[in-house]
Amino acid sequence: MNTHRLFKNTGWFALPILVAVGLSGCNQAQSEINEPVIKPVKVVLVPELNFALVSSYLAQVDATDRAQLSFQVAGQISSIDVKMGEAISQGEILATLDPTDYQVALDAKQAEFDLAESQWQRAKQLFAKKLISADEFDRIETQFKAAKASLAQAKADLGYTQIIAPFDGVVSMTYQKPFEVVGAKQPILNLISSDDLDVTFTIPVTEVKAMTLEELKNQHFFVTLDSHRNQRIEARFREIAMQPDLDTNSYAAAVTIVKPNNINVLSGMSGQVHIQSEAKERAFSLPASAWISQQAASGKVWRFDPVTEQIHQIQLSTNESGAVTAGLQQGDQIVVAGAANLVEGQRVKLWTREGGI
Repeated sequence: MNTHRLFKNTGWFALPILVAVGLSGCNQAQSEINEPVIKPVKVVLVPELNFALVSSYLAQVDATDRAQLSFQVAGQISSIDVKMGEAISQGEILATLDPTDYQVALDAKQAEFDLAESQWQRAKQLFAKKLISADEFDRIETQFKAAKASLAQAKADLGYTQIIAPFDGVVSMTYQKPFEVVGAKQPILNLISSDDLDVTFTIPVTEVKAMTLEELKNQHFFVTLDSHRNQRIEARFREIAMQPDLDTNSYAAAVTIVKPNNINVLSGMSGQVHIQSEAKERAFSLPASAWISQQAASGKVWRFDPVTEQIHQIQLSTNESGAVTAGLQQGDQIVVAGAANLVEGQRVKLWTREGGI
């Protein structure tokens, strides 16, 4: 009787223990089910999509303004007032001839003119009173005009005994010395511009035909010198020949540079002219596994955010071959494997092989 009651009490005592164990097991299973699974994905890094084409051509530095200066009359050099390499200003006197003979000639022509003018003034009065014939008046007037022209020439010849700088520049060469006798238009010195320099080069006909003259003018030009290959000198378009050279099948062209302060750029130096075209966007291809959906000219993919480790859907434009033409930026990480069954904002992790990436 007591034994049966003990058995019954023990059974009732064990039941709560089994129930507690069962509930504990359910809670553990429920915890494992609620733990989010972070899916691994494989991504591709988008490279630089903008690129600029740079074409280079052999070139040579030349002066933008260049002049070989000479006296317009003959005579003995009185002075050469500049030296080779000297910087000069526009209007500065560079060299002078002995002006004595030309001053004497001017004085004589002045006297002849004064006499002819006096005779002409008197003849006008006489002709008005009909005291001389028309032929006589014409003769006197012709003499006056000739004397006036001779005086103007004598003044010009005296002025030609000086060489005046036509522009700011540098004396690149002197040919004569003081006290030497020179003829008219015999070279005395060379003058080149000091600040702006031309750089001449040739462009193949095929490349010129690929663009209009206006497009060529608007290209980005820069120059490098063989002596300073790492220094880039900005340039601007100056001119191009209207007809190509038949021997080289190319056009002669020139750009202008401002002489840099840190290097000595001289006429005759060799280098290269570079023409950099405008940056263009190139197409970028993604594997078929990257596309969530794809239509004729667009499609959608997942972009991975490395900061939040989440994915976000973006729409891209494509060309006829399916390559991406717009919507991507350099550095974007696009999911290319494991893209199936993902949802917006889902947290993922980058796929790695055992032992490393």
